Amino acid sequence: MSTKAGNDLFRRFASKEMTKLTLSQYYTAGRHLLKQRNSSDGGLSAFRLTAGFLHRELPVRIGQTVIGLKENPSPYDIRQVPQFKALMDNYTDDLSLLADRTPAPSTPATTEQFVDTLRRLKSRSKANMRLLAQGLRELSWAINSQDTRIVPSFLRPNTVRQRAQTCGGPHYYSSTLAYPDLSAPMAYLAPSGKMEMTDPAQWTQGSVQPDGEAKYQGFGAVPSVPQQWAPNKVCSEFCDEASCRNPRLWINDGTQQCAENQTRRFFDWLYSMNLGTQLLIEDHVAILDYGHNLVQIIQPLDIATRAAHDASQICERHYGFPAPVVKIIAPKSGVTTTYVPHHLYSMLFQLVKNALRATVEHHKNRRSAFPVIKLVMSSGDEDVSFKVSDEGGGIPLSQVDAIWSYLETTKGPADASEPLPSTIEKRNALSSITFMQRAIDLPLFGEGDGLPMVRQIARYFGGDLDLVSMEGVGTDAYLHLSRSRNAMEPGLNLHTLLESSMPVSEPARSSSASTLA
Repeated sequence: MSTKAGNDLFRRFASKEMTKLTLSQYYTAGRHLLKQRNSSDGGLSAFRLTAGFLHRELPVRIGQTVIGLKENPSPYDIRQVPQFKALMDNYTDDLSLLADRTPAPSTPATTEQFVDTLRRLKSRSKANMRLLAQGLRELSWAINSQDTRIVPSFLRPNTVRQRAQTCGGPHYYSSTLAYPDLSAPMAYLAPSGKMEMTDPAQWTQGSVQPDGEAKYQGFGAVPSVPQQWAPNKVCSEFCDEASCRNPRLWINDGTQQCAENQTRRFFDWLYSMNLGTQLLIEDHVAILDYGHNLVQIIQPLDIATRAAHDASQICERHYGFPAPVVKIIAPKSGVTTTYVPHHLYSMLFQLVKNALRATVEHHKNRRSAFPVIKLVMSSGDEDVSFKVSDEGGGIPLSQVDAIWSYLETTKGPADASEPLPSTIEKRNALSSITFMQRAIDLPLFGEGDGLPMVRQIARYFGGDLDLVSMEGVGTDAYLHLSRSRNAMEPGLNLHTLLESSMPVSEPARSSSASTLA
């Protein structure tokens, strides 16, 4: 597809809002389609109405994902990462397939054609998630190695040191928030108590007039600092990150911290868009092809038991000796709720796996009698909650924020010899069930869903994931699921995401206005 044709295609969906669905809508539609599956046409007639919705909705979700990748609200140039370029190409092709090459499902023939398109998108969605994971690893490696194609100059070590040397102090404060960015004009609290619009990098420290007003030197008094990106806007208007409110948690330099937070918000959005699109596609393909719907009434304790067992097996295989005991405590063992079983399994599997590794590594001189890991399940009127408690040494406060970074990884960059997802053998089994069947074959760390992705899965239908850690003792992870079947997909507004940042301004990049016009 030509660039012009691609941009025209994106514009068709840029101004549209995705339709947010609830767990109840997923479940009810799925049960209805399953009842009709044994009809003479295999349920295609009943599926036609749902297919019409998917034909309208999927291009909106995929189109906005492509625009988000093109506009890139992160300060890092992710388009220089091969995996993200491939991801963008895949989504562009998916959008073209849906919008231009697949007719609306209005007849039995066109409905069958649309179902075949969904099957193609389903096989591609797994490839896209793999590309996303590989791209994050490659981006993390590029940032750590200061790749000049990807890391803007104002986030490289020399500029960071320059900010520290020229500004006389680490950060400036407004009356309400700390603005860690020192590279762009902003409203600052002057010594007189008035808010002034100025550039702190050009503010001479200690020069206060008798009337209490600050004295400002002429422009050019200090070396200029690149101003392609203004994370102060993020911190002042949009950022609710604890790391931006607490200067103690700033990583070396406030501008770097804001860059990390903005990058995290972008990948939170991107991962959620992938998650929702994949669920919508796989749920309908699973119903038609395998007689399963992905949103089910589940018994969380059964899934928790299996996740803990599989994580323990991996730990034993990795270390070569028995894993710490995982004690499951459930005062209300018969609780049921409506949820996606694969999602719950993935989250608990990752949390228990992390707890096992931390416990063994912290008590590495032992080969037995490890402290017990507790997996507690509780149910109330609103939530089903889990607590995974370990005595694995805990995490210092200054490092807690890094847990939620997509750029922190326990595995190196993507291996060039590692096959791209498009070359991976396609599986016919239902993907969510397949994951639970083969999770036992994953390594102890470096693969699977990291904690940032686990938190996004939890938040997708109104839940959350929190960590409380005590350095020297251990960590408690709290996973909450909403019991409400009216829990809705999050409001993933692309325009708000793009407006909440100022990406690096380079000639090769188009502005938001040019793409979204």
